Amino acid sequence: MKKTKQLFAGLILLFLGLGTLQAEDCPSRMMEGNVCLPKDFPLEASPGRYTLNLMQGQTQLSHDVYDLHMLILWICVFVGIGVFGTMFYSIYHHRKSRGHVAEQFHENTTVEIIWTVIPALILISMAIPATKTLLEMDDVQDSDMTVKVTGWQWKWEYDYTDSGIHFFSNLDAASNRARQLNSDIDPKSVSHYLLRVDEPLVIPVNKKIRFVFTAADVLHSWWVPDLGWKKDAIPGFINEAWTSVPKAGIYRGQCTELCGKDHGFMPVVVVAMEQPDYDAWKQKKLDAQKQGNDDSDQSHEQLVKKGAEVYGKNCSTCHMENGAGIPGAFPALTKSSVVNGDINAQASLILNGKNAMPAFGKQLTAPELAAVITYTRNALGNSKGDEIQPKAIKALLTGGKVEPAASSDVKKEVAAEKSAEKPKSEEKVKVSEDKAKTKDASKVSEKPKEETIESVQFAQDKFYPQKRISDKPDAVDTAKSADTKNSAAKVSLDDLVGKGSAVYEKNCQSCHQKDGAGMPPMFPALKGSPIVVGKIDSQVDLMLKGKGVMPAFGKTLSAEDFAAVLAYTRNKLGNSVGDFKQPSEIKALQSAN
Repeated sequence: MKKTKQLFAGLILLFLGLGTLQAEDCPSRMMEGNVCLPKDFPLEASPGRYTLNLMQGQTQLSHDVYDLHMLILWICVFVGIGVFGTMFYSIYHHRKSRGHVAEQFHENTTVEIIWTVIPALILISMAIPATKTLLEMDDVQDSDMTVKVTGWQWKWEYDYTDSGIHFFSNLDAASNRARQLNSDIDPKSVSHYLLRVDEPLVIPVNKKIRFVFTAADVLHSWWVPDLGWKKDAIPGFINEAWTSVPKAGIYRGQCTELCGKDHGFMPVVVVAMEQPDYDAWKQKKLDAQKQGNDDSDQSHEQLVKKGAEVYGKNCSTCHMENGAGIPGAFPALTKSSVVNGDINAQASLILNGKNAMPAFGKQLTAPELAAVITYTRNALGNSKGDEIQPKAIKALLTGGKVEPAASSDVKKEVAAEKSAEKPKSEEKVKVSEDKAKTKDASKVSEKPKEETIESVQFAQDKFYPQKRISDKPDAVDTAKSADTKNSAAKVSLDDLVGKGSAVYEKNCQSCHQKDGAGMPPMFPALKGSPIVVGKIDSQVDLMLKGKGVMPAFGKTLSAEDFAAVLAYTRNKLGNSVGDFKQPSEIKALQSAN
């Protein structure tokens, strides 16, 4: 009967699409994410249930925490009964109606000693076991293995530092589909809704597992109730904890730090296995990892097919399954100028991230990145016809630049387009060189520094992959004379406002909305804002230096873009102040800061 139930449960999981392995690859027919569970494996070590008291958990450490909780609880109950009992007795038996008169006395030494000594003894009786438990929780020495846990918006990254196993853990496909707006899927029909992942953390039983926690973006918190503790994952900081699970089972948890809009969709699943089963999983995982890092060329069809899976896991939450995006918050990929533009620029954006978009260069493998880029350019309403291979992605990661590879049916067409564009490109280069040599070099529009870096570079910081921006002056800056500011060409208000619309859409719209209405209270409205319609110097200073969650645009925008978006916000979005600043003025302020 037991085997029949397990087989039935395995078939249900399979039909729901909760695993990526095929049934024939898993003889037991039981899956948790993409992990094939051993035969007779307990599907749930401790089924979830609502209780009034703290749960005991499954580890010795969780039992110690529970025992400490109960000890403190009963001490509090005892103190409460003593204090309130004495108080109610005194009120009742010494009431005025019985003829009692209140005593007038001060500085009773005996009473003061009593109410000082007794609480001190109570505190000591609580502090000793509490300190013992805390010391036990912090003792990560003599561990058998170490797992590094990194929190991302909104997934978990696991590194087995002893074996080299590395993977990301995302919300499973069934829960992800059910949680979408207008999905018409009843969450109750999904097994362990929002508590199942595609890649669970697998550990051996009866081994001391050391965990180190950090985060790549914002605060997260890793919590599995059965283990008896939770730990914050903080950017730039390392937290430690440990566990030893006594019996095989599946243990579920969640992120317990409000980390963003998808905070509720990054569960934690730990699968504890017997040592032989764990060793088998470990070897299989290492083999699959080597195969997954294969950077050999793939066909156009293979890239698109794989890219659909990668997109569904990592991109569909914000850009939607059909690529339509969420206007005002997340741009559409359908007919997107970025997706249909230069493939190197798109790859750089995906690798480095920008604003609310995370840097996927540290999250996905080169084959996965190549697949999702190719998919977005040839699906979701786009038909660019080109592709990029894993080797090209690796070249970008190491600072190179590659040309996109076209699929076989459009190679001739792409080649013809490049041939036609080449003379124009050469002509532009020649014109630029001629202008740089003239005394009027200051009139050449300045290129934003972030655009002058073509290769993808990552900072040495351990947790924040980002683009390095050089402080060295470019060729145009070198050619400028000391009186550049005076000789700079004046730009009209209409020209600045026209350019500012595009700059606003790219850098500000995701937070302050297209019409400037904002998203109170997190992102204030610009329409009628006292800062925007107030003194222009105050707004410039805020934009230059940033404040709170607002970045410092003085280092990310060129002087021309900065002046343009400044003019746009003060003279559009329901505002009509009428003033503005010239790019030359902004350039001077950027240099001073």
